[in-house]
Amino acid sequence: MAVIDAAFYPLIVTNRPTDSLYRQPPAGADMGGVRLCPIADVRPGDWVLGEFERPLNPNRLDTLMQSVACFPALPAALNGYIALDGQSDVWHDEETVLIIPREYIPGDTYADRSGGYRPGDRVERTFIYDPMHDDARDKVGKARPVIQRGTVTSVEGDAFTVAWSGRWVNGRSEEAAMRLADPVAIARERAVYGFAVGDTVTTEGSHATGVVLELWFHHWAGAPMARVYWPGSPWSNYCSYDFAPTSRYIHKVPENTYDVTSRMDYPMPAA
Repeated sequence: MAVIDAAFYPLIVTNRPTDSLYRQPPAGADMGGVRLCPIADVRPGDWVLGEFERPLNPNRLDTLMQSVACFPALPAALNGYIALDGQSDVWHDEETVLIIPREYIPGDTYADRSGGYRPGDRVERTFIYDPMHDDARDKVGKARPVIQRGTVTSVEGDAFTVAWSGRWVNGRSEEAAMRLADPVAIARERAVYGFAVGDTVTTEGSHATGVVLELWFHHWAGAPMARVYWPGSPWSNYCSYDFAPTSRYIHKVPENTYDVTSRMDYPMPAA
């Protein structure tokens, strides 16, 4: 077969879609860093562009199926699957993924803050939730990945402190999977559900403050639902959880008299 010289044409991007359905990599990302890798090698902050439901074959570069939205990864492994987004265990660990490594994403962009976190950073982690009781959302023995948001409260030397919003009972932490929270994703959650994970809420006529732990749609009614953590009062250590439509709740300002966070210390990420 005759060899044909490649022709190169300049491409000037004049506009970037803003609709979240057609999300783009961050402006300024070095697209020359795009690479194909096993899904198990994806790190928090790597930008996922697409995935292919076959193992990596170095002898043949298959066309990737763009079956997932463009998003930054927060991977968690569970039972042969990897939740690339930190909460959806739908990717098999033998699949291949197309990514922009986090080193090629602008430093001030939502991604892994490899140079160290700062006080006030809104962060999120993923961990494996292992239900202790059957409830409206889970079954005992069916662990699944979930995300939790928090705020960096202090940085001292090579460690930082995070105040996590709310409390999950019985979970296996995946501390390696932690990243800056995306303001766009938080705004989108509020637009879809009325609230975002980590928001403080109350009910009409109540003085209690709860924390939204997760959001989902009811399986047949389609109504937006929330799992809300209600901490103990100053005079009682008893805490409880609600599973109710989001229409039941109203926003409450973060400042309140209840302790709705748990603080944990972490080593600073390597530069």
